[in-house]
Amino acid sequence: MSDIIDIASKEVGYKASSGNKTKYSAWYGMNGAAWCHMFASWCANQADVSTSVVPKTASTTTGMQWFRDKGRFKTKGSYTPKRNDFVYFKSDGASHVGIVEYVSGSTLHTIEGNTSDAVKKRTYPLSYHTITGYGVVSDYITSSGDNSKGKNAKNNKGKEELNYLKKILDKNTDKKKKSKRKVKYKISKIRPGINLSVKVIVAHGTAKYKYQVQEGMKFSDERKGAPGKLTFTTFADNKRKITNGDAVAVIVNKRKFFYGFIFSFSPKTDGTLEVTAYDQLRYFKNKDTYISVNKTSTALLKKIAKDFKLKCGKLANTKYPVSRIDDNATLFDIVQNSLDETLIARGKIYTLYDDYGNLRLREPWKVNVLISGQTAESYDYKESIEDQVYNQIKLAYDNSKKGTQEVFVVKNSKSINQWGVLQYYDKVDSKKDIKLKLKSLLDIYCKSGKTLKFNNCFGDARVRAGCLVPVTIKIYDQKVSGYLLVDKVTHTFNNSQHLMDLELSGGDFDSSY
Repeated sequence: MSDIIDIASKEVGYKASSGNKTKYSAWYGMNGAAWCHMFASWCANQADVSTSVVPKTASTTTGMQWFRDKGRFKTKGSYTPKRNDFVYFKSDGASHVGIVEYVSGSTLHTIEGNTSDAVKKRTYPLSYHTITGYGVVSDYITSSGDNSKGKNAKNNKGKEELNYLKKILDKNTDKKKKSKRKVKYKISKIRPGINLSVKVIVAHGTAKYKYQVQEGMKFSDERKGAPGKLTFTTFADNKRKITNGDAVAVIVNKRKFFYGFIFSFSPKTDGTLEVTAYDQLRYFKNKDTYISVNKTSTALLKKIAKDFKLKCGKLANTKYPVSRIDDNATLFDIVQNSLDETLIARGKIYTLYDDYGNLRLREPWKVNVLISGQTAESYDYKESIEDQVYNQIKLAYDNSKKGTQEVFVVKNSKSINQWGVLQYYDKVDSKKDIKLKLKSLLDIYCKSGKTLKFNNCFGDARVRAGCLVPVTIKIYDQKVSGYLLVDKVTHTFNNSQHLMDLELSGGDFDSSY
C-alpha cells in the first residue's frame, strides 16, 4: 500500500469537463455525477490501498457509514486527524468528503475533488461547522510519513495486511492447540480486610506529611490512553498545606503502590478536602509532533521521556523499527501508534504504565490472584452477535480484462444454521492471496462478541492494567478457566477493606488489542 496524499497531490488543478465529467467518475462508472468521493476512492485505488481499508463508493453517506460500521469513524473534536484520513462534511446541509493532508495547529489542510468543479487544496479550522468527523485510514496503510510534504512512499502492496492476517491465523491455531492443556495456578491467599495498612504521604516543598484519608479512596489504571488516577478525601489543615504539583505517595501493606502529583483539590464547607492526583502518564496528554525513522517504540519512549523530563524505569526492547510521522498528536497516541505497528509486525503486546514514579514498558505479566465466584461479588457478562459478527464472507473482484465480476465466498455452515446468514461483503483490487483473506476474515468475525467485568473482587495491590490474572468461573453454559488480560482496574480502599473492579479481555473475551 502506498500514500494516498502522494497520489492526490499530483491531481491538484485537474478540472471537470463539460457535464461534470471526470476520469474519476469514469473509473467508477458514474460519469457526470457528484465526484468528491469517487475522487477520494480513486486516489486510494491508485495507491494500491485495498477496499477493506478505504471504501469504493460515490456516496458520502455510504462512505461515512462504512467507517462507522468498521469502528473507524471519529467525531469532530474527539480525534486529531492524520495524513490520509478522510474528512466528512455532513453537517448544516453539507455533503462532501476530502482527504487529510496534514494538521497545523488548529488548522486542517485537505485535498478535495469536486470543489468548485476541480481538485484543490483547502484549509479549515478544526472546529469548522460543517465537519462531522473522520474516517481513520492512516493507521491501516504505509504512509510516506510526512504530514506536511508529499514524499514518495514505498509500495508494499498489502504485505502488512497479509502478514497481519497470517499472524491472526497462527495465533488462533496456537490457541486451539493449547486449549486442551490444564492450567495450573499457584494462587496467593487473599485475606480481605485483615491487617490492611494504607499510608498516604504528601510532599509539600521540603516538608512531607502523612494524611488520614476518608474511606472510598480510589485508584484507577487503564491499559491504553489514560494515566493512573488517584482520588481521596482528607481534612483541610492550615498547618499542612496541599497545593497543585505536590507529590503524593501511597504505600499499601509496605508495598509501593502509587506515586504521582496533585492536579486538583477542592475544599468543602464541612472542612474536608477532595484531592485528585495522577501519575507521570498524565503528561502524555500533551501534544507534539514526532518523526520516527527506523526507531523502535522503546527508543521513541526514551526520547519523549527525555524531552518532557520524565523518569524511566525498565523498558522492554520492542526490537521492531518503525518509521512514521505523528503530527499534532497526543504523546499517548504517538507511542500507541508505534506499539500498534509493532503488534502487527511482531505479534507482541506491550503496556506502558507508571511504576511508582518510573515509566515501564512491559509485555503482559502474570499476577496469581485468583478471580472467581468466591473472590468477586458479581460479574457483568455480555455475549452478542449484533455488531461486527459475520459467518459468511463474500469478496468480489472486478476483472476488467474479462469484463466480469468474480465472486469468492467462504462460510461457516454451523453458525449459519444457528444465527442465520450474517454476511461480510467487500470488493478487492487483486485476487492475490484472496483465499488467505477469506479464511482470516471468517476466523476474525465468526464468533460472538464477549465482554467480562468483575465487581468488588478482593483487592491486591499487585494487580495493574496490562497484567494477566487467572480466572475460573462458570458463566451461563460455559466454564472460563485461564489467564485473562486486565484492560482496566479500579482499586477502592474503605478503612480495612480493599476491593477492585476489573475489565478483562483475551481468550474469548476480546477487546481490541
